[in-house]
Amino acid sequence: MEDKPPSNQIEPSMNVGTAIIIGHIVVSIPVLIIMFGLIFVGIVFFHKMNWFIFLFIGFVLAWTWWAFMTPRWRIWVHRQGVNPEQLQKWAVMTGLVWPNGWIFEKTEFKVEDEENKS
Repeated sequence: MEDKPPSNQIEPSMNVGTAIIIGHIVVSIPVLIIMFGLIFVGIVFFHKMNWFIFLFIGFVLAWTWWAFMTPRWRIWVHRQGVNPEQLQKWAVMTGLVWPNGWIFEKTEFKVEDEENKS
């Protein structure tokens, strides 16, 4: 006879490593593209002395992308059944997110998980 998990538990369909890789693909890589893309545009198409303006704009846009996408990635990963504590541990270790309680972590644009609302 097979042991079935209780009906209120989600059976994981994804492991933490896969979740972290997907997080870097949808969060970190676009952040780098935004940052370096705007610096490149500033250097190549505008006066080379104004690259710092494009660095600042790139930083603001990249942080906005990170702050918008990170909580959405977390919700999606949690729906896949990934352990939240392990996910946070590895996401911090790989530089995907800030540790809980840090000032920068609080800049995420929080969203409610409609599926897990009571």
